[in-house]
Amino acid sequence: MQSIIGRGRWIPKGAPARILKRYPPPVWPGRSWQSVVGAVSPDESLRASFAKLNAKHLVSQREARKQFFDTVEANPLTPEQVDACICMDDAVMVVAAAGSGKTSTMVAKTGYALHEKLATPDQILLLAFNRSTADELTERISVQLRGVPDVEQVRSNTFHAFGIEVIGKATGKKPSLAPWVDPSKGGADLKEIINIVESLGAADPTFKREWDMFRTVYGRDIGKWGQRQQPEVYEKERVGFRTANGEIVKSGEERVICDWLFYNGVTYEYERPFEHETASESHRQYAPDFYYPDAGLYHEHFALNAKGEAPKEFKDYLVGVEWKRRIHAEKGTAFFETTSHGIMTGEAFKLLERALVAKGITPRFDAERIPQGVEPVPQQDIARVLRIFQQHVKNNGLTHAQLLGSLKKQSVDGFAARLRMFLGIYERVSAEWERRLREGNYIDFEDMLIQAAGHTESGAYKSPYTIILADEFQDSSRARMRLLKSLAANPEHQTHLCVVGDDWQGINRFAGSDISVMTEFEKDFENSTRLTLNTTFRCPQAICDVSSEFIQANPAQIRKTVATTNPLTKAPMLAFGFDRQEGMHVHIEKRLERMHKYAAQGDLEPAKGQHITIMLLGRYRHDEPPDVGQWKGRFGDRLRIDFRTVHASKGLEAEYVFVLNVIQGNRGFPSQIQDDPALQLAMPEPDPHPFAEERRLFYVAMTRARKQVIFYTKVGSPSQFLVELAKGGHLTITPADGEPLEPCPKCGAGVLRARFGKFGTFYGCSRFPGCDFRRDSDQGGKVPSTQQAKSQKIRGAVKAGDQCPICRRGVLHQIKGRNGIFLGCTRFRDGCRATANHPS
Repeated sequence: MQSIIGRGRWIPKGAPARILKRYPPPVWPGRSWQSVVGAVSPDESLRASFAKLNAKHLVSQREARKQFFDTVEANPLTPEQVDACICMDDAVMVVAAAGSGKTSTMVAKTGYALHEKLATPDQILLLAFNRSTADELTERISVQLRGVPDVEQVRSNTFHAFGIEVIGKATGKKPSLAPWVDPSKGGADLKEIINIVESLGAADPTFKREWDMFRTVYGRDIGKWGQRQQPEVYEKERVGFRTANGEIVKSGEERVICDWLFYNGVTYEYERPFEHETASESHRQYAPDFYYPDAGLYHEHFALNAKGEAPKEFKDYLVGVEWKRRIHAEKGTAFFETTSHGIMTGEAFKLLERALVAKGITPRFDAERIPQGVEPVPQQDIARVLRIFQQHVKNNGLTHAQLLGSLKKQSVDGFAARLRMFLGIYERVSAEWERRLREGNYIDFEDMLIQAAGHTESGAYKSPYTIILADEFQDSSRARMRLLKSLAANPEHQTHLCVVGDDWQGINRFAGSDISVMTEFEKDFENSTRLTLNTTFRCPQAICDVSSEFIQANPAQIRKTVATTNPLTKAPMLAFGFDRQEGMHVHIEKRLERMHKYAAQGDLEPAKGQHITIMLLGRYRHDEPPDVGQWKGRFGDRLRIDFRTVHASKGLEAEYVFVLNVIQGNRGFPSQIQDDPALQLAMPEPDPHPFAEERRLFYVAMTRARKQVIFYTKVGSPSQFLVELAKGGHLTITPADGEPLEPCPKCGAGVLRARFGKFGTFYGCSRFPGCDFRRDSDQGGKVPSTQQAKSQKIRGAVKAGDQCPICRRGVLHQIKGRNGIFLGCTRFRDGCRATANHPS
């Protein structure tokens, strides 16, 4: 038995099963184990006994190796890190907070295992997600564990490099990676996808039409039926979704209809006033959604499901539907209607085409028509989604039948027509990708992991490793998980597996990662243990608290409470709003000037080194301010200023973090083009929480700061994430030139904006029409009105679109008043009362 559990060592959770398999427990005829021993089963008896021994072992090892734990890193290890080093259960998952010393724990655990002679250096394997992390582990082990005999034999490698080695040893032939998946050739895989699409399109007109229809009409998802839609465009008093034709419509469904009409060459007018007078005491003038002048046909699109029901929050909606139908019947006008259900299934467009043809209009699809508004979804973006989808399909070993089953489930309340079209395109592209791999005798990274796992499972590859540590486990895929399981299940010797990661920072779904490998770890590994590193060395406690609450709004994330060693308490989170992006850059430059001045005076001291570190973060590369180079030159003697995307910032930190362009919109933060719902078709456990990946990315941005994080947004379209923090009382979005913005009390995702209605000024949600909250000005709040300040007449000739000559910050636009149309400043709500006669 000592050979199974070891003497004076940690006893793994799987030891009882292994012992009982070799040494069957005694049997007493007619008597149960519990009646004789007092425990439910032999397994429970051993587990209870071994748990007591492990508790004593933990205490003794903390003391015996105290000097090592106190000196292996620059700072002594925390008790949590020490416990993670000592625990040697069969499979251990260490769930670590941002800045809690994940890499330090891996290095220390390696050193502890060597000092305790739990393994020889050549029996320890460290696996990392990317090359830079693997190199860092190698360097830190060589430095921190210098003096340990043969420590250079400890292996630190990426999953992919290790997979190539496994295949080579198992088959005697090292595989060749397809040249287009080489990471050193940035984006080569996407170029290959686009090349495949173009080749298929040239050979098959049907495929080309499907591809063109997808990118022009179906490229942007419309969400699930009844789900509140977040507008993408905020212009003056018009909020919504811009179409290919250039107008701003109220919903994503209406945008799809407009784009279908545009690319089919159908002339239409959006919300043109009805030809008959309908305005009354209870109704304003009716403006149907669409009018086709060449057919004399009106078209209403109703938010109704298959049962004819409207979303619950649409009060009295069905009354309005019946009123519109009745008006057309009474007036004898040609009328056609579509529903949300019809758009979701695709049936609406078949019916619409028939209705138009019956009126003498034949739609003719032309994907090359030049749009006046929003462009088609770029090929690069669709290729990226296809590639991500392909990685997940292969990593998860999904078959065509399984994908169809997932499609059926997702289509219940999703955009079924789009999902169907996407899956059809994917399967054609994937088939050609695999054909090219076979033709060149190549494999891709997914094949590599799958084949390596297969060789390990079959015994063709015999692993010499008894301790396996995997870093950044939240970035793992199902294929990586399969490889780890096959290595841990080595029949020739007992293997200890320890994975370290933070599911809160799982932001690499674009590379095939799947955070469910963490949330389901204990289901996948028997006799597993979950430990946590809850102490961070980075962020102030206020940032820890806010970021933890924010990320755990998604119930799929693993629960934990984060504490810090950072004592700072002064204003750790700020947010500023601006009318225009240029205002953000001016504000940042002035803040840098002040910080540079204070640093020169000694009033602002760096935490480490000679420079105060400042990290500018953007959701996209194009968020980088044009003056960064100039700022580095002006302030570089005192400040170290760097710009990074949030993805590239993971694992890094700075004293001060400025998060730029935290706005709502298609390319905002959260990005509305990255979390494509089509990806859920390939997920074994779909994450239905809205913007789940983007929420994790925002958490990463928040937790880079050692002292302070500052968010920069636009007053007219702040990110729903910022509004959520403001509604929770965690920060105030302060306009650089106005009053703080108030979160919408109803949806919590928009902010209240002054609007002008039939009965005067009121507060309305910036997410309208997705949220219909309104509050009259006399119900509280500071809404400017024409009675609160006298108007300022503009002298001289002006026209709509001119800069306001009074405040020099707003723009003049048309306003309909009691006595006709006049010009007014767009900054009316900020106090500018400039008015002018309309040129006409």
